[in-house]
Amino acid sequence: MSRAGDQQQPVSLEPGEVRLYSRHLLMPAIGIQGQLALKAARVLMVGAGGLGCPALLYLAAAGVGRLGIIDADRIEVSNVHRQVLFRTTDKGENKADVAKARLQALNPYIHIQAYVERFNIENAAALVADYDIVIDGTDNFTAKYLINDACCLGGKPLVYGAIIQFEGQVAVFNALQADGQRSANYRDLYAEPPEAALAPNCAEAGVLGVLPGIIGCFQANEAIKLITGIGQPLSNRLLMYDALSASTQEIRYSAAPGNPLRDPLQPFALQELPVACAAPTSEGGLNMGLGQLLELARKGTAVHLVDVREAHEREQVSIGGVHIPLAQLEHLGGRCLSDAPVVLYCQSGLRSQRGAVQVSRQWGRSDIFSLQGGISAFLGSDLYPELMAKLTLCQCSGLLRPQ
Repeated sequence: MSRAGDQQQPVSLEPGEVRLYSRHLLMPAIGIQGQLALKAARVLMVGAGGLGCPALLYLAAAGVGRLGIIDADRIEVSNVHRQVLFRTTDKGENKADVAKARLQALNPYIHIQAYVERFNIENAAALVADYDIVIDGTDNFTAKYLINDACCLGGKPLVYGAIIQFEGQVAVFNALQADGQRSANYRDLYAEPPEAALAPNCAEAGVLGVLPGIIGCFQANEAIKLITGIGQPLSNRLLMYDALSASTQEIRYSAAPGNPLRDPLQPFALQELPVACAAPTSEGGLNMGLGQLLELARKGTAVHLVDVREAHEREQVSIGGVHIPLAQLEHLGGRCLSDAPVVLYCQSGLRSQRGAVQVSRQWGRSDIFSLQGGISAFLGSDLYPELMAKLTLCQCSGLLRPQ
């Protein structure tokens, strides 16, 4: 396999780079030519979260000459247990900007471009065209399909990663093979996204903090292999890792005949799929932010606070209120919650948003809300102490008390 970036490869390393990369230079498989290939390479990291942070750390340390980081999010305290480029004191800062500063301090010989924006249909093609390799560090299916499609249309390899709870996946899509053809892509592995109810993200289902570090390092390794031409990339193979058993499983897959990216009769147009893992929005199914809830609390307005999670989740952490799992809430009829506004909550706000849409229609009410961001936002907010002190719950909702 040819090395990425050969056409514009630098001719030498600076003395400081020789010292920094000395252990690479000692390895015959990499050596000076491999290190020059790394210096010439351009890698785009989509998402500076749990996967992006470790992948970026090791790519920067390895000497990848140009790194792009695109992420529109700001740092939250709940990110820090797995997003190792950030500190709790970075709360509220742009992820892409903080990541760039930390990586530049790690390696002053590389160029880093931060894009504080979302990877979307407007910028996808241009961004992909400007880099040799793209790494997927996102946590939702809408982004994953768009990244895959942009890479396939742009002729660029994609290093895929995904994590949930204790399990992770890694693969390389659309890599140029020895026969001149491109390897299979994400749509060959997953033809369609799952339904919203089956598509939780890390905020909803949780993730072991060390897991994205493991999977992100796998992704960095695959990118380095593609750049230097060493080893065998994970093309047409999906590596699955189980952190609980410390075991791996490999699934082989191939190009699927029904993949629309290969339909010669109907040219594929880049498109953004509906957000599969977000809750639907509708009239009556409204989000209530923490600031809005605090306004009610300051006015002394009582509310029904309803935890719609399952019992085992409530046992782990709770902000109080009455416990009515979502499936039961939909059959309740709302009679005992008719005397005040109802604020539903879950871990991240996704399930409670679905519940707010559903029961507001069933009960014919417009005063049913979902706590935006759920428990994660509540406990991580600076408003938490005042909310705890001032929020008034209706009698059947119990006391607001962490458990």
